[in-house]
Amino acid sequence: MNKISRREFIHISALAAAGVTLAACAKGTAEPKEEPTAPPAQEEKTTATATPVPAAEPAGNEAPSLATQVASGALPPVDERLPATPMVVGPGVLIVPEHLDWEAGTYEGGILRTVTTNPTWSYPCQHGLENILNCPKHHTGPLSGNLVESFTVNDDVSEYSFTLRKGLKWSDGQPVTMDDILFGWQDVQLNEQITPALSSDYKARGDPAGDPMVLEAVDDLTFKVTFTAPSGGFLNAMGMGNLWTPYNWLIKPKHYLEQFHTTYTPVADLKSQLEAEGLTEGEWHRLFAAKGGTWWGGGCEHEGEELPILRGWIIMPSPEEQIIMERNPYYHKVDTEGKQLPYVGRIEAKVVAAPENIPSTIITGEINFCREILRHTDVALYKEHEGDAYVVNLDMVYHNAPVALMFNYNNPDPAWQKVVYNKTFRRAVNAALQFDEIIAALFLGLGTTSTWFPPGGDRDLANQLLDEMGMDKRDEEGYRLDPDGNRFEIFMEIYTDPLFGQSAELISQQLEQVGLRTPLKQMESGLWNQRRDANELYASVSWLDDCNWPYLVNDYMPTSRIRWGQKWDDWMRTQGEEGDEPPDWIKELYDIRSQIVAVNPNTAKGEAALQRFTDWCMEYIPLFPVARDVADPCIVPPNMGNVPKAGRSSGMMFAEEQLFFKQ
Repeated sequence: MNKISRREFIHISALAAAGVTLAACAKGTAEPKEEPTAPPAQEEKTTATATPVPAAEPAGNEAPSLATQVASGALPPVDERLPATPMVVGPGVLIVPEHLDWEAGTYEGGILRTVTTNPTWSYPCQHGLENILNCPKHHTGPLSGNLVESFTVNDDVSEYSFTLRKGLKWSDGQPVTMDDILFGWQDVQLNEQITPALSSDYKARGDPAGDPMVLEAVDDLTFKVTFTAPSGGFLNAMGMGNLWTPYNWLIKPKHYLEQFHTTYTPVADLKSQLEAEGLTEGEWHRLFAAKGGTWWGGGCEHEGEELPILRGWIIMPSPEEQIIMERNPYYHKVDTEGKQLPYVGRIEAKVVAAPENIPSTIITGEINFCREILRHTDVALYKEHEGDAYVVNLDMVYHNAPVALMFNYNNPDPAWQKVVYNKTFRRAVNAALQFDEIIAALFLGLGTTSTWFPPGGDRDLANQLLDEMGMDKRDEEGYRLDPDGNRFEIFMEIYTDPLFGQSAELISQQLEQVGLRTPLKQMESGLWNQRRDANELYASVSWLDDCNWPYLVNDYMPTSRIRWGQKWDDWMRTQGEEGDEPPDWIKELYDIRSQIVAVNPNTAKGEAALQRFTDWCMEYIPLFPVARDVADPCIVPPNMGNVPKAGRSSGMMFAEEQLFFKQ
């Protein structure tokens, strides 16, 4: 049987997908609440083994379009494309069972169509990434194998062992081997031209100054990773939570990428390609990156088009106004009936010029699948036009706090620092913010407040605290003076975003109601980035992944979002050689972080670290998220199967390989 090239497969698949039509039926509803819970304690040693594939009838265990290619000789049979032990997807595997009544699905039936303003990014594309380990989305456990069949962790989380699935294949049909892992580690991560600074994720205790991990091959399928100190945070890098840590940092298709790497290909042989890119021989590593060598594994960047992948869909060469993804025929997952995933064979994204153009694409029926980019104030419009093309789903919530006020504590203005460093001031700001009013005005009242910080909504307390800290005097306009006798202003600068503008206006109004002058300025993102990078911001808004704190996402650290304490981090990272020395409460945060990354979260030690972090947040209030568990208006096909009835909307897209059109 002759195998086809990736370009030939792309062409054949595109032809096979043409003419697929959308079907319709009804949807159900359920409670949209996901309560935060502490990780359960368990033994620190973890061993995971893939579930055996259940017996299945030979017929119907692959998509009809792929079966046609098998019949023509264009593809090998499905049992030759799957690993010896595929990963089995069923109830509770990708989404916790209380959030989804899982069903075995059917193939084809429609195309998932989304919308984006970015020609190299869409939510379905970003969320189509694959992790080395598997875990229900947004949870720390239970952990099991995904690209690896099994793994073990020792008691002090300093030694890990992973065994690849035998027969795992890249999207071009080539086998995944130990060479791909050694290449990813030795020739990419440890190559200083390609990776000038090794991520702290791969160092002992997650410390930038820590010893790099040691990776060694045990046999053809098994590799071992060791650290010189406890490093529980490595579980996150391998896929705990199944969020934004795909396999691509470690497992790379050597058979494809070695042609662009000077360890394997003389630089003279790259001359014509370097010249075509306007690069010199010394810049070969830039060509390597352009060919996908450093592609992170999410998004729809063009370097991902030719690169062999392990995701469920292949990024296709697409026109500027569209992003197309087609089913990967070598994908390693099956359902409980033995049917190869994904069920849906094609995902498209329509690229529009501006956010204002999004509503029209939905109400005209062009779009049937999107999340997180829809304003709550437009929900009534979408509901009015729902029907055969789509329905509005309000059962799920954002995976983040959609808006949070943040101060740049390192702005060099000494009067600013004197005030915002004061814990009493931060308590006053938190009390002044009327979180419930913002949730009612902007999110249809469908949300709760953060559990990490004290409740707000107490102007009397805010005024009392501001008076007590020496800001009891006001100018002729009623605005408070700082302790030096000058008007104190919170200059809030934000970049244009459909979720940020109205929220920032309400925050500004609420702070001014307690006498804190808060001028607001909006600008395009490029200028905002320049001001952030130059440490010129005083205050801004961004979002926070606080539902994933502290183990899965660490955007509570000073370098995140608006980089609210970059100079402090510089000092901590360089042990005082650069930056500004942080106050003791920030040093304590770094100590807590070192504890968090050293333990397995699903243990008693993990619970202790979580409690310490929780107490710190409640005491020092460095950030001000205005809402949590806000209902996320999602557009989905009316006959879509395996749509969660609760939980995080991003979890639905992270598990899009199990979505299907009901016939």
